[in-house]
Amino acid sequence: MLKETLKLIDETNLYSDLYISKSLNISKDMAKALVEDLIRMGYLIEDIGSSTCETSCNRCPYARSCNTTLVKTFKISSKGENLLKSI
Repeated sequence: MLKETLKLIDETNLYSDLYISKSLNISKDMAKALVEDLIRMGYLIEDIGSSTCETSCNRCPYARSCNTTLVKTFKISSKGENLLKSI
């Protein structure tokens, strides 16, 4: 299930508990746990953003939500890329 979750994140370039749960036919809590496991195991790298930004707002894709919520993004690590190649 971890491989399927990582593959789904790679193919869609997005992370959403709801999307993962519906796509894999699992609960939202299970989807969240799988992503947490992928982070813990080093397959995903989490970036919760920064309160000080060096990008100008007019060039930032997150400008609309910037002052209200930090945007959490994920990057597939080199370890994760290697796992995806083996699938």
